[in-house]
Amino acid sequence: MSDKSYLAAPYRNSLSATAKAILNHQLLSIDETHLDYGCGRGGDVERLITAGYRSVGYDPHYFPSSATPADVVTMGYVLNVIENPQQRRQALAHAWNLTKKRLIVSTNVRGCGIHEGEYTRLGTFTKFYNHIELKAYIESTLGFEAVKLGKDKFVIHRNGHQFTPLCYEKILEESKAIATDWIPGMDVIIKGYCNDFKPRAGIDNLDDGEFPGRVRHYRLLAKSPCLPGKTGLVRCLHIRGGIGSEHMEWAIAALKRRNKIAEMKFHCIEQSFLNEFLGIKNFDFLNENIKIYR
Repeated sequence: MSDKSYLAAPYRNSLSATAKAILNHQLLSIDETHLDYGCGRGGDVERLITAGYRSVGYDPHYFPSSATPADVVTMGYVLNVIENPQQRRQALAHAWNLTKKRLIVSTNVRGCGIHEGEYTRLGTFTKFYNHIELKAYIESTLGFEAVKLGKDKFVIHRNGHQFTPLCYEKILEESKAIATDWIPGMDVIIKGYCNDFKPRAGIDNLDDGEFPGRVRHYRLLAKSPCLPGKTGLVRCLHIRGGIGSEHMEWAIAALKRRNKIAEMKFHCIEQSFLNEFLGIKNFDFLNENIKIYR
Protein backbone atom coordinates (compact mmCIF):
# COMPACT_ATOMS: atom_id res chain seq x y z
CA MET A 1 0.00 0.00 0.00
CA SER A 2 1.02 3.63 -0.32
CA ASP A 3 2.67 5.18 2.77
CA LYS A 4 -0.48 7.05 3.78
CA SER A 5 -3.05 4.41 2.88
CA TYR A 6 -3.73 3.66 6.54
CA LEU A 7 -5.24 7.15 6.88
CA ALA A 8 -8.12 5.98 4.67
CA ALA A 9 -9.30 3.56 7.37
CA PRO A 10 -12.49 5.08 8.84
CA TYR A 11 -13.69 5.09 12.43
CA ARG A 12 -16.91 3.04 12.49
CA ASN A 13 -19.92 3.25 14.79
CA SER A 14 -21.51 0.13 13.25
CA LEU A 15 -20.73 -2.80 10.98
CA SER A 16 -19.46 -1.95 7.52
CA ALA A 17 -21.55 -2.72 4.43
CA THR A 18 -19.27 -5.69 3.71
CA ALA A 19 -19.75 -7.19 7.18
CA LYS A 20 -23.51 -6.69 6.97
CA ALA A 21 -23.55 -8.39 3.55
CA ILE A 22 -21.84 -11.57 4.74
CA LEU A 23 -24.33 -11.87 7.58
CA ASN A 24 -27.37 -11.03 5.44
CA HIS A 25 -26.32 -13.55 2.77
CA GLN A 26 -25.42 -16.14 5.42
CA LEU A 27 -21.83 -16.34 4.19
CA LEU A 28 -20.45 -16.60 7.72
CA SER A 29 -21.68 -18.92 10.45
CA ILE A 30 -20.88 -18.98 14.14
CA ASP A 31 -18.87 -22.17 13.65
CA GLU A 32 -16.64 -20.71 10.92
CA THR A 33 -13.48 -18.67 11.39
CA HIS A 34 -13.30 -15.21 9.81
CA LEU A 35 -10.43 -12.97 8.74
CA ASP A 36 -11.00 -9.31 7.91
CA TYR A 37 -8.17 -8.70 5.43
CA GLY A 38 -7.28 -5.01 5.52
CA CYS A 39 -9.41 -4.47 8.60
CA GLY A 40 -8.15 -0.94 9.25
CA ARG A 41 -8.81 0.00 12.87
CA GLY A 42 -10.63 -3.29 13.51
CA GLY A 43 -14.17 -2.03 14.10
CA ASP A 44 -15.85 -4.89 12.22
CA VAL A 45 -13.76 -7.49 14.06
CA GLU A 46 -14.70 -6.08 17.46
CA ARG A 47 -18.41 -6.06 16.66
CA LEU A 48 -18.39 -9.55 15.13
CA ILE A 49 -16.60 -10.93 18.21
CA THR A 50 -19.18 -9.25 20.43
CA ALA A 51 -21.89 -10.95 18.36
CA GLY A 52 -20.28 -14.35 18.96
CA TYR A 53 -18.29 -14.83 15.75
CA ARG A 54 -14.71 -16.12 15.60
CA SER A 55 -13.19 -13.12 13.86
CA VAL A 56 -9.66 -11.71 13.59
CA GLY A 57 -8.27 -8.81 11.60
CA TYR A 58 -5.19 -8.20 9.49
CA ASP A 59 -3.92 -4.80 8.43
CA PRO A 60 -0.32 -4.01 7.40
CA HIS A 61 -0.35 -0.88 9.58
CA TYR A 62 -2.69 -1.55 12.52
CA PHE A 63 -2.55 -5.37 12.84
CA PRO A 64 0.49 -6.56 10.83
CA SER A 65 1.00 -9.97 12.50
CA SER A 66 -2.46 -11.59 12.27
CA ALA A 67 -2.75 -12.75 8.63
CA THR A 68 -3.80 -16.30 9.50
CA PRO A 69 -5.89 -18.63 7.29
CA ALA A 70 -9.63 -18.66 7.95
CA ASP A 71 -12.77 -20.28 6.57
CA VAL A 72 -14.12 -16.92 5.39
CA VAL A 73 -12.04 -13.91 4.38
CA THR A 74 -13.47 -10.48 3.69
CA MET A 75 -11.60 -7.79 1.77
CA GLY A 76 -13.57 -4.58 2.13
CA TYR A 77 -12.48 -1.55 0.10
CA VAL A 78 -8.80 -2.58 0.22
CA LEU A 79 -8.39 -2.61 -3.56
CA ASN A 80 -9.45 1.04 -3.63
CA VAL A 81 -6.47 2.34 -1.65
CA ILE A 82 -3.51 0.38 -3.08
CA GLU A 83 -1.74 2.61 -5.56
CA ASN A 84 0.71 0.15 -7.15
CA PRO A 85 -1.14 -2.18 -9.60
CA GLN A 86 1.21 -5.07 -8.92
CA GLN A 87 0.83 -4.73 -5.14
CA ARG A 88 -2.94 -4.47 -5.61
CA ARG A 89 -3.02 -7.78 -7.46
CA GLN A 90 -0.68 -9.38 -4.91
CA ALA A 91 -2.94 -8.31 -2.05
CA LEU A 92 -5.97 -9.91 -3.73
CA ALA A 93 -4.03 -13.13 -4.36
CA HIS A 94 -2.77 -13.11 -0.75
CA ALA A 95 -6.29 -12.77 0.64
CA TRP A 96 -7.43 -15.64 -1.60
CA ASN A 97 -4.57 -17.85 -0.40
CA LEU A 98 -5.71 -17.29 3.19
CA THR A 99 -9.31 -18.39 2.69
CA LYS A 100 -10.40 -22.00 3.12
CA LYS A 101 -13.98 -21.67 1.87
CA ARG A 102 -14.86 -18.26 0.42
CA LEU A 103 -13.55 -14.75 -0.16
CA ILE A 104 -15.82 -11.70 -0.23
CA VAL A 105 -14.44 -8.64 -2.04
CA SER A 106 -16.03 -5.21 -2.05
CA THR A 107 -14.87 -1.88 -3.46
CA ASN A 108 -16.15 1.62 -4.00
CA VAL A 109 -17.77 1.85 -7.42
CA ARG A 110 -18.45 4.75 -9.74
CA GLY A 111 -20.54 4.61 -12.93
CA CYS A 112 -18.92 3.49 -16.16
CA GLY A 113 -15.51 3.89 -17.72
CA ILE A 114 -12.08 3.12 -16.30
CA HIS A 115 -10.96 5.17 -13.31
CA GLU A 116 -7.17 5.05 -12.95
CA GLY A 117 -7.12 6.57 -9.48
CA GLU A 118 -6.49 9.90 -7.78
CA TYR A 119 -5.17 11.41 -4.55
CA THR A 120 -7.37 12.74 -1.78
CA ARG A 121 -6.77 15.83 0.34
CA LEU A 122 -5.22 13.55 2.97
CA GLY A 123 -2.64 12.39 0.45
CA THR A 124 -4.15 8.89 0.24
CA PHE A 125 -4.70 7.11 -3.06
CA THR A 126 -8.19 6.08 -4.15
CA LYS A 127 -9.40 4.15 -7.17
CA PHE A 128 -13.02 3.49 -8.12
CA TYR A 129 -14.30 0.51 -10.11
CA ASN A 130 -17.41 -0.29 -12.05
CA HIS A 131 -19.08 -3.68 -11.52
CA ILE A 132 -17.90 -5.23 -14.81
CA GLU A 133 -14.33 -4.08 -14.18
CA LEU A 134 -14.33 -5.46 -10.64
CA LYS A 135 -15.59 -8.89 -11.72
CA ALA A 136 -13.02 -9.05 -14.53
CA TYR A 137 -10.24 -7.97 -12.20
CA ILE A 138 -11.06 -10.60 -9.58
CA GLU A 139 -11.48 -13.43 -12.08
CA SER A 140 -8.40 -12.59 -14.14
CA THR A 141 -6.34 -12.54 -10.94
CA LEU A 142 -7.69 -15.62 -9.14
CA GLY A 143 -8.94 -17.85 -11.96
CA PHE A 144 -12.23 -18.52 -10.13
CA GLU A 145 -15.74 -17.23 -10.82
CA ALA A 146 -16.76 -14.17 -8.84
CA VAL A 147 -20.48 -14.31 -7.96
CA LYS A 148 -22.20 -10.96 -7.71
CA LEU A 149 -23.74 -10.02 -4.34
CA GLY A 150 -24.30 -6.39 -5.32
CA LYS A 151 -22.86 -3.87 -7.73
CA ASP A 152 -19.83 -3.47 -5.47
CA LYS A 153 -19.56 -6.91 -3.82
CA PHE A 154 -18.56 -10.35 -5.09
CA VAL A 155 -18.03 -13.72 -3.43
CA ILE A 156 -15.50 -16.27 -4.68
CA HIS A 157 -15.92 -19.87 -3.55
CA ARG A 158 -13.08 -22.37 -3.24
CA ASN A 159 -15.27 -25.00 -4.89
CA GLY A 160 -16.56 -22.58 -7.53
CA HIS A 161 -16.09 -22.59 -11.30
CA GLN A 162 -12.39 -22.46 -12.16
CA PHE A 163 -10.67 -21.46 -15.41
CA THR A 164 -7.26 -20.40 -16.67
CA PRO A 165 -6.73 -16.66 -17.27
CA LEU A 166 -4.73 -16.04 -20.45
CA CYS A 167 -2.25 -13.39 -21.48
CA TYR A 168 -2.95 -10.96 -24.31
CA GLU A 169 -0.89 -12.69 -27.01
CA LYS A 170 -2.39 -16.11 -26.24
CA ILE A 171 -5.92 -14.71 -26.48
CA LEU A 172 -5.21 -13.20 -29.90
CA GLU A 173 -3.83 -16.51 -31.10
CA GLU A 174 -6.78 -18.57 -29.87
CA SER A 175 -9.32 -16.00 -31.08
CA LYS A 176 -8.05 -16.29 -34.65
CA ALA A 177 -8.55 -20.06 -34.51
CA ILE A 178 -12.16 -19.64 -33.32
CA ALA A 179 -13.15 -16.81 -35.69
CA THR A 180 -13.57 -19.03 -38.76
CA ASP A 181 -16.93 -17.38 -39.57
CA TRP A 182 -18.91 -14.27 -38.68
CA ILE A 183 -18.58 -13.08 -35.05
CA PRO A 184 -21.55 -11.05 -33.69
CA GLY A 185 -21.07 -7.94 -31.59
CA MET A 186 -21.39 -8.02 -27.82
CA ASP A 187 -24.89 -6.47 -27.95
CA VAL A 188 -26.38 -9.04 -30.35
CA ILE A 189 -29.15 -11.28 -28.94
CA ILE A 190 -31.71 -13.76 -30.27
CA LYS A 191 -35.16 -12.27 -29.69
CA GLY A 192 -38.55 -13.84 -30.24
CA TYR A 193 -41.57 -11.91 -31.48
CA CYS A 194 -45.11 -12.47 -32.71
CA ASN A 195 -46.76 -10.47 -35.50
CA ASP A 196 -49.76 -12.72 -36.17
CA PHE A 197 -52.37 -11.85 -33.55
CA LYS A 198 -55.22 -13.88 -35.03
CA PRO A 199 -55.71 -17.24 -33.27
CA ARG A 200 -54.96 -20.16 -35.56
CA ALA A 201 -56.24 -23.54 -34.40
CA GLY A 202 -53.57 -26.17 -33.81
CA ILE A 203 -50.65 -23.74 -34.17
CA ASP A 204 -48.72 -22.64 -31.13
CA ASN A 205 -44.99 -22.17 -31.58
CA LEU A 206 -44.45 -20.47 -28.23
CA ASP A 207 -43.21 -22.83 -25.51
CA ASP A 208 -44.68 -21.02 -22.50
CA GLY A 209 -48.11 -20.43 -24.01
CA GLU A 210 -48.00 -16.67 -23.53
CA PHE A 211 -49.40 -16.19 -27.06
CA PRO A 212 -51.47 -19.36 -27.68
CA GLY A 213 -52.52 -19.90 -31.25
CA ARG A 214 -49.99 -17.46 -32.75
CA VAL A 215 -46.93 -18.19 -34.84
CA ARG A 216 -43.68 -17.33 -33.05
CA HIS A 217 -40.77 -15.86 -35.03
CA TYR A 218 -37.17 -15.15 -34.05
CA ARG A 219 -34.54 -12.66 -35.11
CA LEU A 220 -31.04 -11.49 -34.35
CA LEU A 221 -31.23 -8.04 -32.78
CA ALA A 222 -28.45 -5.49 -32.22
CA LYS A 223 -28.27 -1.94 -30.86
CA SER A 224 -26.21 -0.76 -33.83
CA PRO A 225 -26.02 -1.93 -37.48
CA CYS A 226 -23.62 -4.88 -37.35
CA LEU A 227 -25.62 -7.81 -38.75
CA PRO A 228 -24.96 -9.15 -42.27
CA GLY A 229 -28.00 -8.09 -44.32
CA LYS A 230 -28.45 -8.56 -48.08
CA THR A 231 -27.58 -4.94 -48.88
CA GLY A 232 -25.25 -4.14 -45.99
CA LEU A 233 -25.14 -4.07 -42.23
CA VAL A 234 -28.48 -4.01 -40.39
CA ARG A 235 -29.76 -3.95 -36.80
CA CYS A 236 -32.34 -6.74 -37.24
CA LEU A 237 -31.97 -10.04 -39.07
CA HIS A 238 -34.84 -12.54 -39.39
CA ILE A 239 -34.06 -16.16 -38.49
CA ARG A 240 -35.80 -18.31 -41.08
CA GLY A 241 -37.59 -21.42 -39.83
CA GLY A 242 -37.63 -20.57 -36.13
CA ILE A 243 -36.51 -22.96 -33.38
CA GLY A 244 -34.64 -26.01 -34.65
CA SER A 245 -34.04 -24.60 -38.13
CA GLU A 246 -30.70 -24.56 -39.90
CA HIS A 247 -30.67 -20.76 -39.76
CA MET A 248 -31.24 -20.84 -35.97
CA GLU A 249 -28.36 -23.29 -35.60
CA TRP A 250 -26.16 -20.88 -37.57
CA ALA A 251 -27.17 -17.99 -35.30
CA ILE A 252 -26.54 -19.95 -32.11
CA ALA A 253 -23.16 -21.17 -33.39
CA ALA A 254 -22.16 -17.56 -34.16
CA LEU A 255 -23.10 -16.41 -30.64
CA LYS A 256 -21.22 -19.35 -29.11
CA ARG A 257 -18.09 -18.31 -31.02
CA ARG A 258 -18.59 -14.75 -29.82
CA ASN A 259 -19.04 -15.85 -26.21
CA LYS A 260 -15.99 -18.12 -26.24
CA ILE A 261 -13.78 -15.30 -27.47
CA ALA A 262 -15.44 -12.82 -25.08
CA GLU A 263 -14.79 -15.08 -22.09
CA MET A 264 -11.10 -15.30 -22.93
CA LYS A 265 -10.88 -11.53 -23.36
CA PHE A 266 -12.79 -10.89 -20.14
CA HIS A 267 -10.28 -13.02 -18.24
CA CYS A 268 -7.23 -11.47 -19.89
CA ILE A 269 -4.46 -11.19 -17.29
CA GLU A 270 -3.50 -7.73 -18.52
CA GLN A 271 -7.18 -6.73 -18.89
CA SER A 272 -6.28 -5.25 -22.26
CA PHE A 273 -9.79 -5.77 -23.67
CA LEU A 274 -11.77 -4.36 -20.75
CA ASN A 275 -13.13 -1.38 -22.69
CA GLU A 276 -15.04 -3.79 -24.95
CA PHE A 277 -17.24 -4.77 -22.01
CA LEU A 278 -18.02 -1.37 -20.51
CA GLY A 279 -21.72 -0.69 -20.56
CA ILE A 280 -22.67 -4.38 -20.43
CA LYS A 281 -25.37 -4.89 -17.79
CA ASN A 282 -25.14 -8.67 -17.30
CA PHE A 283 -22.74 -11.54 -17.79
CA ASP A 284 -24.66 -13.76 -20.26
CA PHE A 285 -21.61 -13.91 -22.51
CA LEU A 286 -19.85 -15.97 -19.82
CA ASN A 287 -22.51 -18.70 -19.96
CA GLU A 288 -22.02 -21.85 -22.02
CA ASN A 289 -25.66 -21.92 -23.17
CA ILE A 290 -27.05 -19.26 -25.48
CA LYS A 291 -30.08 -17.48 -24.06
CA ILE A 292 -33.02 -16.96 -26.40
CA TYR A 293 -35.20 -14.07 -25.29
CA ARG A 294 -38.84 -15.02 -25.74
